[in-house]
Amino acid sequence: MLLKRCLNLIVIASLLFTFSIISSCTSKPEISEKFSGNLTGLVVGMPRPGGNGGLTEVRDTLSTDETNHAVRGFWNPVKNKYDAEFVWFDPEGKKAYTKIMNMSPDWKNTTIHYKGNGPLKAGTWTIAVNVDGKYLGKTEFSVVRDRSKIPLVAQIEAFNNEKLTLNEAHFIAEKIKCYADGICDENNVTSDIPETLSKRNVGLAVSVFRKGELTDVAFSSSSKLENAMKEIVKSVKVNNANPASIEISVVHSAINIKPSEQAVSLKMRQGMGFSISKDGKIATMLSTQIARRQIADATELLRQLSIDAGMAENGWQESKLTAFMTQDFVLAAGMDETKEIAFSRTVVPVDSVTRSDLVKSVDSAFEWYMKNQLKNGRYMYTFFPSKDLEPDDDWALRNLNGLFVLAEIAKDRKDERMIASVKKAIELFRSGLKLENGYKYLDWKEHRAVSSIAGTAFLLGAMTELYEPSYKEDMKLMADAIISLQEENGKLKTDFYRPLRDIDQMYYPGETLLVLIRYYKHSKYEPALKTVEKAFPYYREFWNKKENQDGPFVPWQIRAYQETYMVTKDKKHAEFVFTLMDWMLKKYTPLGRDAVPGRQGALDTQFASTAVYSEGLSQAYALALELKDENRIKYYGKILKGTLGYLLGLQFKPEDTYWIKRPEKVIGATALRPDINELRLDATYHAISAIHYTTKLLDENSWNAIIW
Repeated sequence: MLLKRCLNLIVIASLLFTFSIISSCTSKPEISEKFSGNLTGLVVGMPRPGGNGGLTEVRDTLSTDETNHAVRGFWNPVKNKYDAEFVWFDPEGKKAYTKIMNMSPDWKNTTIHYKGNGPLKAGTWTIAVNVDGKYLGKTEFSVVRDRSKIPLVAQIEAFNNEKLTLNEAHFIAEKIKCYADGICDENNVTSDIPETLSKRNVGLAVSVFRKGELTDVAFSSSSKLENAMKEIVKSVKVNNANPASIEISVVHSAINIKPSEQAVSLKMRQGMGFSISKDGKIATMLSTQIARRQIADATELLRQLSIDAGMAENGWQESKLTAFMTQDFVLAAGMDETKEIAFSRTVVPVDSVTRSDLVKSVDSAFEWYMKNQLKNGRYMYTFFPSKDLEPDDDWALRNLNGLFVLAEIAKDRKDERMIASVKKAIELFRSGLKLENGYKYLDWKEHRAVSSIAGTAFLLGAMTELYEPSYKEDMKLMADAIISLQEENGKLKTDFYRPLRDIDQMYYPGETLLVLIRYYKHSKYEPALKTVEKAFPYYREFWNKKENQDGPFVPWQIRAYQETYMVTKDKKHAEFVFTLMDWMLKKYTPLGRDAVPGRQGALDTQFASTAVYSEGLSQAYALALELKDENRIKYYGKILKGTLGYLLGLQFKPEDTYWIKRPEKVIGATALRPDINELRLDATYHAISAIHYTTKLLDENSWNAIIW
């Protein structure tokens, strides 16, 4: 349920900073802010470290001591190549820097770094864009001498100064829950409020859930917390039959922002809420509601806000747009303590994670798979908690990858229920094996047909982990089929039906090589090992070409050649593993304690990718331990602790299900991202693969010794 008309109830206006976002400068060229041609937007901000493209922060204000900033342009694709000219005008209207970018016709965005003389002069700057000599649009930003005048900096500082502790949040939640459950009256709610809490200048919203249903939403019109609590209880219905789960949102530090899809997109990453208002029409969404409604992009968010405010879908373009920060907490039915939530799950502090927590995480996830295994043996592919929707959908290749992961865990656990579940799935996919020319490969026709080398490899890998004598012949024929796709130079073709297919070199070969080395360790089948070794120089050279240096290649190749090193003890394999991992950690900077709750510990990339990259990281860490590389042991271990803590925060726990109708559909599963609740089987098996492998490396003391 959308928290409508919140702005006129929570006094966001009283919390609003009065910073000037855009100011006019008559000395600059008289050019319109409207965009034309194929240019759709421009935003200024802080670029990603290492020149990796994109922005980590959108800013309308910079300080004179900041030297690293960039403009991001957004484009509609066109038919032909073209040249885009980016021109920086200083506050006096003089050209300070010009960059001409040779644009490919299919590019949708570009990031241009400022390389002019610094430091930047204080005042209002303009960046104008021309294409083939035709002006298409501009954006403006302010430069100030005092960094504390930057709205985002001031917003975060104010937020940190007014943040509630868990004990303070528990006091509020417990009082309101006591009233909602019919145990306390209004007077009890507002009694004994600590003076430090009563004077807090924050807004308050409360959502009440019973049996997975949102039953009440209450907002305060007062910025004083004591008065806000008095208002809240007047809007909450008492029900002593069904215990309430109480979610409180403490609203802090609102700022006005330019009505821009791109600016909103970056701020959504910060877990912010948003309000629009125009001519008395108002609508607001908290970050928790954005996540629950499965709103993944800024365009949809702004469209929904416009509709909810009673405007046209594009009404936001001419509206006042406000972003605000919240602290969100829950005291769910059956919980003794209030917990902080990020987006829609309780926060798991990285420092608090124990090895025992990791083990329980894997077991909980496996239980989720078993509870949601279909009658034919396939595992549920996806589930949308917000809609209570389980689509009849699958990507068979991902089910097969999951089979490989679950088989290893079941083997290590020696759990008969786990083993039986995986073997049921193995038998399903074995029915799709095709015998041709003395080889067997998977020719799966359902749910995005699979004839790739990776599909056969994953099935072979699962059968290897849970070996039975009846598998032996099929496994040999499958291994030979895979080996037959290797070219003389070591390259692996990736498809049995289309042998000339030259795609998926980023994924499929690494996946396949990992399975082959495991099959060799099981069977001692020499052609499997020779295939892995023959492939090595090709894929090392493949990686050395700059155009091939991309994240998806890294984790699978690391895993394959870490395990190959353990067999061969050939140092070139170890060197390759470390080269790949060092590159990856430089490219995707780990997020630390200063990241927003729910994102701490993640790698700074598409957040769903952190699980996949953690699989590679865990095995690179294993190699560092094997070689006693103390620097990498410390470096990799620290980052690994952060990524696994982050992944545990993505996993649905019982206390995260107070708003969900069917908890069995979510408990144990890992969401794709903190802000997106969609559950997909691959997000979960990549997470527990990394977690499980790490628990095999370290005992409790060794894990606790790692400093994050």
